[in-house]
Amino acid sequence: MTMKVDNIVDDIYRCVDDGAEICEDDMEFFLDFLRSELTTFLNPEERAERKPGLRMSNIGRDKRKLWYDFYHPVPYKLRPEQRIKFFYGHMLEAFLLFMCKVSGHDVRDMQKEVKLNGVTGHIDAIIDDVVVDVKSASSYGFRKFSRAELFSNDPFGYIAQISGYIQALDNEESMERGGFLAIDKQYGTLAFLPIEEMDTIDASKRIDELRDVIASKDVVPERCHAIKMEDNGNERLCTDCSWCDHKHRCWSDSNDGDGLRTFKYSTGYHYLTRVVKEPRVEELL
Repeated sequence: MTMKVDNIVDDIYRCVDDGAEICEDDMEFFLDFLRSELTTFLNPEERAERKPGLRMSNIGRDKRKLWYDFYHPVPYKLRPEQRIKFFYGHMLEAFLLFMCKVSGHDVRDMQKEVKLNGVTGHIDAIIDDVVVDVKSASSYGFRKFSRAELFSNDPFGYIAQISGYIQALDNEESMERGGFLAIDKQYGTLAFLPIEEMDTIDASKRIDELRDVIASKDVVPERCHAIKMEDNGNERLCTDCSWCDHKHRCWSDSNDGDGLRTFKYSTGYHYLTRVVKEPRVEELL
């Protein structure tokens, strides 16, 4: 059954084309958000990194990665350009919620705190009685929402995250449906990906599983992904592992105990776990 929220992209586009009257409350919402984000952005104390812990945003994370987050956290400081990128991503997400309001949709409970099985999260909003998570993405990442690729490729655990929100809210107000409202940061294209009950996971059970993983300090979970075989016999990390902060510790036993070897190809870095044929590109030492 089509719900009002399913038409949200067309309604926003129509609003952009035809214009709309902005009420003072909607304008104040957007300006208050920008004020808060700018304060956090320029205040080092406000943007301090959080300690490892279970949150709705990480219950979809691979077990081994989460275990390393707890017991071998990697000190990480965002570069200025990265922080700027995340900042305008947040602005775009606030802009989308603003446009949802202006285009006539019911938007409530923004940043409402919810709890499930002792784990806390904050929803972006409930729109037309559907819990909605707002995402800004690169053109490549946007395809997960515009082409529904998220159902087969979800490295950040977005479905687990929204499953937790739906399950927590269902305990309060019979919430059975969710969705992702996404924007392509480069082109401004929008997409809405509905999440039905059959698409979700049992988030409460998942939390119990992760608690068991974290409690086992001396037991490292199995590796998250298999290696990729190259035509020349070399073996390398898959894309998801290549982006992981823990890859060097995780694969310290590769290459007969010497650890990963990193080669700079024109398409990006390849992290080799076994070298049969020496690559004819620069190796980073």
